[in-house]
Amino acid sequence: MNCINQILQGNGLLLASAFMIFCATGAQSEPCSPSGDFCTPFVGCIEESGEIFRGETRGRQDGPLLAASSKGAICEGTWLRTESGMGVAWFECNDGRRGMSIYAYFEETSGTAIGDVEFSNGQIGQFWAGWNLESYFDQVAPEDRQSMACEPHDMLVG
Repeated sequence: MNCINQILQGNGLLLASAFMIFCATGAQSEPCSPSGDFCTPFVGCIEESGEIFRGETRGRQDGPLLAASSKGAICEGTWLRTESGMGVAWFECNDGRRGMSIYAYFEETSGTAIGDVEFSNGQIGQFWAGWNLESYFDQVAPEDRQSMACEPHDMLVG
């Protein structure tokens, strides 16, 4: 099974961070894990439509990213950590959208990075990255969960 199919099919928390295995280059690397090439899974949600993204990034300070959406879009790009510690990603999707995401908040208990994304078509959303996403979403206050356009379970399981 290639990495795009793994992203679209989903398999728990591993999928939640989209398999940033850089499928486009055919560089099918090792499964996503925090060791080796520092793979980190992420999930995202477009607020207006409820579209879910699952993907992964590779690298410690910068590297490739790959994600697939619940509506079938495949997005590829790069990310980097700024001198101030924020994460910034630029990506392009096969449906014509481009976007930028900025991770400006780090929740220490679960180790989850939290950020915002804006697409070229004006859509906005949120993204979460880390190895304890399920733990993070379990801790989110019920009133905050109600304001989310996507259910955490749907983002994590697919």
